[in-house]
Order: sequence, then structure tokens, then C-alpha cells
Amino acid sequence: MKTYFQVYDYRAPTEQMRYPYRRGRAKKPDSKRIEKYADTKLMHFSVFPSYFVIPFWYTTLLPLVRLLHHVIWDFFMPQYLRKIHLRRTPIQHVDHLLDEKVPFAPEHVGCYMDFINMWIRPLTMLLKRFGIAQGSKLCAEWLRYITLTYREAFAMYKICMTTTYRPKPTTQQIKRLYSVDPHYMCVPSLHIAIVNLCHAFYRMIFEREEFTEKEIEKWQNELFNHAVEIGETVLYLKQHSVNCIPAALYMMTRITPELFTPQDAIIFIDSLFKDAPDVSPEDKTKINSHIRFIYERFLLEGALEDDWKEPVLRWLKDYTPHTPAYADI
Repeated sequence: MKTYFQVYDYRAPTEQMRYPYRRGRAKKPDSKRIEKYADTKLMHFSVFPSYFVIPFWYTTLLPLVRLLHHVIWDFFMPQYLRKIHLRRTPIQHVDHLLDEKVPFAPEHVGCYMDFINMWIRPLTMLLKRFGIAQGSKLCAEWLRYITLTYREAFAMYKICMTTTYRPKPTTQQIKRLYSVDPHYMCVPSLHIAIVNLCHAFYRMIFEREEFTEKEIEKWQNELFNHAVEIGETVLYLKQHSVNCIPAALYMMTRITPELFTPQDAIIFIDSLFKDAPDVSPEDKTKINSHIRFIYERFLLEGALEDDWKEPVLRWLKDYTPHTPAYADI
């Protein structure tokens, strides 16, 4: 049996193992172009250049079409079809007692919704720093990775959908979120998976494409800190449980080991609620310890499995969910 550890040998990785989605090398930009954008925060890059270039450029068109296909047919449509009872996929709650240790905080909805722009803004950075012809090659590489993430997550969702109890909406933004989100795909959390994929992908790009130390320090810290911030919002808004986070981290460890390692997962877990004034230090320790325990359980149980989903499915089968005080039942 081939295991994850046998397939990916970090002591002697091949080019294909290290960069499985690279299709052509990007030429290094000139120093003037590099300096022009080196002081710009990723948050300040507009998403609109990506919207206007990526759908129409030959390098990125096909990867984008494939991504949109999976987003529509592997994420949105299965949930809506289940909601109107045209699909019979079982739905299981995955709430945990520790979810109540994080207060419901609707003011975090803007940050929660920013997870899409989080990965689009760096694409604009690539297009501007490298130019469209060269930057689009790196954008296409990202699109292939995020497509993989949606495809692998759906492999779990089509077997068992998962949900959490959500408090009654208290703001118009929360009402709109609830109205468009059937909320049946919690394990693994795509929010957690994608924000971690994003900072891990660009860490690789920054090194491989020889970004300057100034750029790396500024942009890598910004990506990681925003990933943690968005990771916290999934609990603040009760869109996910503490149980959804380790499943997402485990999935990324297994499907993108060339980018995301167990050490990365532990660092992310330990960074959650580090400076949160509304979560007590004791509760933070309990939450992070639980997430870490479940993550390590999945990692150990899945070490000899060809299919990363098996330990998560076993856990779902045996799990007894907690019913929180805010559950409207």
C-alpha cells in the first residue's frame, strides 16, 4: 500500500512533486517594476484587475472555467438541491460544547466574507508585479490548487453533509448571509482550507520566484495574519464548529503536502484567538487544545490510509453533537 509518507519524500523531492501545478516558468520582472509595488500592502491591491484579466486571458481562462464548474456543481448546487429535498444526502450536526465559549459577534461578518477577496487581491499583485503575460502563469497555478481544494472537499460532502446550529440573525448582513447559505458543508471548512492554502501557496511562490526579503516579510505576515483573523470569524459567526477546523487542516495536509505541513497546521491552531479580548485565556487553551487533538487524531489515523477522508468519516459516524443554548429547535 502506498501511503502519503511514501508518495511525498521531502528528502529528495522531484520538481513535479514540489510544483505539481506549475505549467511554464514566469520570467523575473525588472527592478523598477518590483520597486513600484514593494511597499504596497496586499489589502490595497484592487480585485478589479483580476476580474478583468483572468476570465479573458488564454493562460487563465480554462483553469478559471474549471474552478467555477466545481464551485457551482460541487458547492452551491448540492446544498440548494438538498434544501429543496431533491437530494437525500444525510446531514449531521457537528456542534461542540466549546463553540459556546466564543461569543456570537455579527460585527465580524465583513471579515468573514472577505475570504474570497483575500485570495483575489494577491492575484492582482502577481499580474502587476510580473506583468499579465508572466503573472498569469502563476495565477493559473493558484486556480488549479483552489480547484483541487473544492473537488476534494466535495468528495466528503457528497457522502455526508454537515451543519451547525446558528443563532437567530440580529443584523441585515447576517440575515443576507443566512438567506444565501444553506449551510450544509461544514466538515471540512472551506473557509479554513482556502485561507491556509493561500498563505502556504504564496510562501512557496515567494521563495521559488525569488521575491525580495522586503516583499516576503511584508506580504507573508499579512497573508498569515489575515488567515488567522478569518479563521476566528467562522466561530464568531457560528458558521462552523471547533470540529470543522481540524478536518480542513487535515485535508490540506494530505492533498497539498508540498505546501502545507503538520507544523503549519499547529502554528495556525496556536495562533487562533491569541489576542482576542472576548475569549478568556482558559477558554482559548481549551479550544486550541481540542482542535489540535482532533487534527492529530485525523493525522495519525490517516497515516496508513490511501483516502484522506476515512478517519473523518469514522469520526462523523461516531460523533454525538452538542446542542447549544442558542439552537432554535
